[in-house]
Amino acid sequence: MRLSGKTAIITGGTTGIGRAAAGLFAREGARVVIADWRDDRGGPIVDAIVGAGGVATFVRCDVRRRDDNERLIAACVAQYGRLDILFCNAGRFLPKLITESSDEEIEAIFDVNVKGLIYASRAAIPQMLRQGGGTILFDASIRGLGAQPGSPIYCASKGAAVLLARALALDYATQQIRVNALCPGIVDTPMLRRGAGQEPDPVAALARYTAEQPIGRLATPEECAAVALWLVSDEASFVTGVAMPVDGGLTAR
Repeated sequence: MRLSGKTAIITGGTTGIGRAAAGLFAREGARVVIADWRDDRGGPIVDAIVGAGGVATFVRCDVRRRDDNERLIAACVAQYGRLDILFCNAGRFLPKLITESSDEEIEAIFDVNVKGLIYASRAAIPQMLRQGGGTILFDASIRGLGAQPGSPIYCASKGAAVLLARALALDYATQQIRVNALCPGIVDTPMLRRGAGQEPDPVAALARYTAEQPIGRLATPEECAAVALWLVSDEASFVTGVAMPVDGGLTAR
């Protein structure tokens, strides 16, 4: 029970890595607050966790909105009395060239992938300081460590996420707040499949993604959640400012 007695917020917690992390964190003893912008997604996840003996609640939150992030943190503290873990997992992908990307698409990517992290952290850090510490984890990407062709806006947003984590880690290193970035490679999530679906041949796109992996397959959300668990647990108490790839060797090339 590596998270026994702790309270964790997971944004984007109803799908993909966030959903896997919500279940895993609960099994490891955390009281989990699952946040998502769609009300209809929360109930089944909470029911599954509670049915398995865990503790969970759902809070609707559009991470693009400052007031929603503030309300999310306040709701967590009101219900459980503290906030130990903030896992900012919500994200968007944009597989388009810069000349093909509209103003609205660019704003949407940065609203979720960057401003969402800023708003959530800014709301959470005062509570963590009051209680003597905590840990923040951003779901970034290996595309925050190295670019790929065809998605420059996404790469820029994930690069911002990585450096934001590192900067916050330095700012709060002496105040018992650790901040890290999880950098998944190509993970078999609904977001990946939606991205593949925007290509001319979705089946060929998924096959291409798989062929790119040195390990020979795509990652699962559960594998990424396991690394997230370690990063937010006390086992990683001396780890802060890290951007950790979980990519089957992709960045080793």
